Amino acid sequence: MVPFTFRCMPNCGLCCRLSPVTVLPHEVYLILDEAEELGVDVKFKVGYTIVDLNNKVTLALSYLMLLNERNECPFLRNNRCMVHDKYKPLTCRAYPYLPRIIRYSLDRLSRTLTFEVKYAASTICPVVKEGLSNGLLIKLSTDPNLASQIFVNEYPAAMEMIEARRVYSDYLTYLWRIGEVDLVEDDGSYNYPVVNSFWFIRRYYPDLTIDKIISMSRARESRPSGGH
Repeated sequence: MVPFTFRCMPNCGLCCRLSPVTVLPHEVYLILDEAEELGVDVKFKVGYTIVDLNNKVTLALSYLMLLNERNECPFLRNNRCMVHDKYKPLTCRAYPYLPRIIRYSLDRLSRTLTFEVKYAASTICPVVKEGLSNGLLIKLSTDPNLASQIFVNEYPAAMEMIEARRVYSDYLTYLWRIGEVDLVEDDGSYNYPVVNSFWFIRRYYPDLTIDKIISMSRARESRPSGGH
């Protein structure tokens, strides 16, 4: 029997004021469209990057959606999320089940881009802090089946984000193996322009739409081999 099922605390909004939100490259475009529609000023900072020596660009694999001058999400109004019923970022939908480790790896011998993501429940969330014992918190970090039962709505969003990351790693790996790109870690020594990975991949695969990434991610989310 599951000892606890997560339910968001009504009118809390704490998670909307904690920190910038990690979003994936295609999500940037979705969020910008929503911001324009709602008259919201949204800003991003580049997150994790790798370098393509062939095209002399720095590829952004993630971004941070920044908090506004009030130190809250720009889509928060009267303590309510303006995009809750629109496109809500995967990180927000998964909260408080969040990555505690995100690690990308480049194997230049096999020309493979891989990643590892490990999730845990955030104890900053008052519902988690009050409802889960230390023992359950530890078990959650290694037991995806338990996580899926406790975080009924949040776990699928976390798995969808893993699979969306896999779409990017799979496409870039293939481009690397056919010689279109030559990927290396971004050690800060390359002064190449930063480009959105979604935009970059679509130069080679224009049929890779945002809807297609979402569809692929949701279709594959039941087998998140990179997630645990």
